[in-house]
This record gives sequence, structure tokens and C-alpha cells, in this order.
Amino acid sequence: MKDFVKVRGTEFVKAGRPVLFRGLGIGSWLNLEHFMVGLPTPDNQLRKAVASVFGEETARRFFDAFIRSFVTEQDFSFLKSLGVNVVRVPFNYRLFIDDNAPGAYKPEGFAYLDSLMDLCEKYRIYLLPDLHTVPGGQNPDWHSDNNSGIPQFWHYKVFRDQIVGLWGHIAEHWKDREYLLGYDLLNEPYLMDAPALLPEFYQEVTQAIRCVDQNHIIFLEGDNFAMRFDCIGEITDPNTALSFHYYPTVWEPELFGKAYDKAGRQEKFREILEKIASVREDLHRPVLCGEAGYDIDPNDVAHSMELLEETLSLFNDREISWTLWCYKDARFMGLAYPKSGSPWMRLAERARKRWDHYKERQQAYQMIGHIGEYPEFSLASEALKEAMRFRQQAILYRFQRECILEPLLREYSKEELLELPKSFLLENCQFYPEYAALLQRMTAGILSEPIQSI
Repeated sequence: MKDFVKVRGTEFVKAGRPVLFRGLGIGSWLNLEHFMVGLPTPDNQLRKAVASVFGEETARRFFDAFIRSFVTEQDFSFLKSLGVNVVRVPFNYRLFIDDNAPGAYKPEGFAYLDSLMDLCEKYRIYLLPDLHTVPGGQNPDWHSDNNSGIPQFWHYKVFRDQIVGLWGHIAEHWKDREYLLGYDLLNEPYLMDAPALLPEFYQEVTQAIRCVDQNHIIFLEGDNFAMRFDCIGEITDPNTALSFHYYPTVWEPELFGKAYDKAGRQEKFREILEKIASVREDLHRPVLCGEAGYDIDPNDVAHSMELLEETLSLFNDREISWTLWCYKDARFMGLAYPKSGSPWMRLAERARKRWDHYKERQQAYQMIGHIGEYPEFSLASEALKEAMRFRQQAILYRFQRECILEPLLREYSKEELLELPKSFLLENCQFYPEYAALLQRMTAGILSEPIQSI
């Protein structure tokens, strides 16, 4: 008999025993995020750039090599040594759905994810798949692979129906897998003017999943980039949990400063966490922090580790499960990263001389500032200005692709391009030992099961 993790009140339980989950997100593996891979533009634009320079077949081989290099069994052996018992895996809807051929599911989605599921079962590490992008974008930012800066997912029912069907398809395929923790239905929704649509969408997906799978937990993220749950309302499904994201230094940048009083920062961290995580008691459901993390300055790793330790101590003291953002990237906030001087890092370093995501945001605000010189703009509310900032940011993507990324790619031969993904093989990576040691301390004492043969 298989023991599936279940929801019991405000706890996760397995075989009747409470269990906490502590792990990492494997971001930018199945949904490329520009700041993490060190190259400009969202996932779909990056793919267009490679195809434009090298052709569709070479682009296909390149991204296949990237996926097969980014996570291997060697990575799982390393993760197991850190004590983690869960990985949250963001994926792009395009892994399963071709926008030009609706009504059919692409086979490569499960070709990649089934191999991951097999490794999770072998190493007894739970998998939480996270739908990070949907047609039209569920929020206006780059990480939802949004080209327009408008969350059009909420404007078109046909988009939402596509995703309801996709989750039903995934649940039918994975309904019997014991080391599937559950389904993270939608990463960081941001609804703009349509808050009632989120609970309606969640109800429809829940019904589609429960038609085929009663075993696994459904995770719901809150509105406003997974920070607000006041629009969720009543949850009737008994095996549903909540997932929030925790980025206090993004919301209040001064908290990242080294001069900020440590005791004051810790109290502020606690206040922010209490405000978000109180939804556990409000809705009487278990919670998991799906994302938390900080930029890491290679010249001052200790500062970021101090912030991480303060954060994880808060989570552990409150018995909150968590998955940090993230496991591996091009040396920005990940635990592991390609070695300095590797082919990928040389490319990323050249790209970062002309672009980074902070500069991208600053440029968008500057564009809004220019618009603000028109007298009529004085009538715009702050909310409207922020919505327009996302649209200005999206305008930059085509410029970045055609004027920064594609010229860089043209300097590579096809053979050199296809060698780039190997930089992400763990054998070609480094990791922060301070980060690894922190994880080992913070995961001590949680559910850990021996590796099994497959």
C-alpha cells in the first residue's frame, strides 16, 4: 500500500504522522528566467532568439541539452546529502501545449518530468510541480513568460479552460505516484481588476483533478504574487493546502542593507511572515512557503547566509514547510552555479555588461517618467502607473532579443552553442559551502527516507 501525504487540519501528515517539508525550487529548468540564466528576455523570446540565429532543429537540440544537463541523478545525490525532502519544480505550459495546435498534448512534457519523478522516487524526495506560466500570462511579469505586460489569462476563458484540461491530463498520468506531493496550480497570480476569477479558476481545476485523483494535495497560491489570500474564500476540498511566497527585501529593499539594525530586521521579518502566514489559522489549512531567498554577493556570501538563516529559523520555529528559491542558476541567488570561466558563464557575463533585470526595471520606470511629462498623466493613479510599468518593461524584450541577445549568439558556431548547456552539469558547477551547511542544519530532524533502487 502506498502512503500519500495528506492534509489534516493545519498539518501535512503521512501514515497519520505530521511531517514538515524543507527543500529547494529547481527554477529556470523547465521555464527559463532571464535573471537566473543570465540572458535577457522571457523564455519564449530566448527560444525565438536561438531559433532565429541557428534554426529550429539546432534550437530544439540546444534546449533539450539544457534540460538534460541542468538536473541529473548526480544532482539528486547532492540534494539528498543536504537533507532536503522536497523539490518544487516550475514548468512552462508550453512543455505540454503547442499554441499553434490546440487540443493535443505534446509528449515531451512527460518525457522530461517522468524521468524526474523516477529520481524523486529513488531518492525519496517529494516532487511538487508548479505551473509557472499559462497562456497569456497569469501576472504581468517576465517569470510568467508574458510578452505584453498584461495578464491576459484572466481576460479569456478559453485560456483558463486549456489549463483546467491540462491539470486533469497531468493528474490522470501521475495519480498513483507516491512521491508526488501534489499540484501547485498556478505560480504568483496577479489579477489586476478581476479578483473573483481566481477562486472560480481554482474550483474548476480542483474538480478536474478530483475526477481522476483523490490521492494528492492541491496547493493554492494567493493573489498579488502569492501574498494575499483574502479572495480565496471557502475551501471545500479536504485535501487542499496553501502556498505563499516570502521576499521581504524585495518589498522593503532597505532590509537588505548591511547597516540595518539586526534585531530590528529580525522583528520586521517576523511581522511580515505573521501577516502572510496567518492564513494557516484563518483558513485552517497547512501552508508551504513556495519561494524565499536573497541575492548572493560572491564577495560577501556571509550577509546573504545571515538573512537566509534568520528566515529559515522563523519558518522552522513556526513549523512552516518551505522550498527556497533556488537550487541552481548562473550565479545570482542559487546554491549551485556553473564554474567561473565556463562557456555559459562567459556568455552570461558578456550579456550582463549590457543588461540585467534591475536595469530593465529601471529603464521601464524611466520610460514612465518620460510619459509623465505630458500634463494629462498627472491624472494617473499609482496603480495605473505600476500597470503601465509592466507594459513598458515588456516593450524592452524585443529590443533585448534583437539588439543584445541575437548579436551575442551570432558569435558562436553551432558546435559551440550545443556545448553551452554542459556548463550546468553538476560536475561542471560549484556551490556555496556555507549555503549547503546551512541547509543541512535547517533540514535536520525532518522526514528522511532511504534511497531505493529502481
